[in-house]
Amino acid sequence: MPRPTIAIPPEIEQWIKDQYCYEHKTAEELVQALANEHDIEMTSRTLGRRLQEWGCKKQTRVNYTFELVSRFLILFYQMVLDDKTITYILNVEGMSISYSNVARLRRKLGIRRRVGAGDYDIAWEELIAIVEREFHEGMLRNYGRNFLYAHFRRSQYLVSRYRLWEAVRIVDPEGIALRTGDANRERGSYEVPGPNWIWSLDGYCKVELVEIQIYAAIDAFSRMVLWIYVGISGRIIRLIWAYSVHKKLYG
Repeated sequence: MPRPTIAIPPEIEQWIKDQYCYEHKTAEELVQALANEHDIEMTSRTLGRRLQEWGCKKQTRVNYTFELVSRFLILFYQMVLDDKTITYILNVEGMSISYSNVARLRRKLGIRRRVGAGDYDIAWEELIAIVEREFHEGMLRNYGRNFLYAHFRRSQYLVSRYRLWEAVRIVDPEGIALRTGDANRERGSYEVPGPNWIWSLDGYCKVELVEIQIYAAIDAFSRMVLWIYVGISGRIIRLIWAYSVHKKLYG
């Protein structure tokens, strides 16, 4: 009769991988720690087989310098980027680091993307309280989904777009209804007494990704084109950079 398989919970499995691959603990040390701290009995040989099944290999230790950590926090909170994009940008900027080490740095900083099942209700109540406070203190009622999500990330609140929007629906149903009505409104008409009373400015954004920006101004009374610009601006350069990063990462 075969021996029963030793069950290892997912969180303990991740802990073993981190200790073996990045903290350079030996199998013997991990076996001792499992017995003392987690009441899991196994031999170093069994643990070695598990490590092979998990594809664990010892990685080069990364020096998490102040510059690296500071840059990571800016990319994560201010630019609202995921781990894969952060890894690419850090390597482009000359900071050699793997995707797994970026994820490990995030966990070391206490930044976790998911909430455990046991903490879901508490986290939801905290999110409702945070949204209520933010709406009371600021001008968030006029924000759409993207601006709202970016605001909360820059304020260092970690929450998915879906859960954040569901919390907003509970806290501010009147604002949701108001924005929905604004999205479906029809364009009206206006009258001006004469020339140079109102100038209308607009841009044509569909050609931005081909490195062209077009915008112009007209006089609302005479419809005369006052000026027009066709060319490249600093905003276009940033958009091209963001688009090229996204295309390299996701195709």
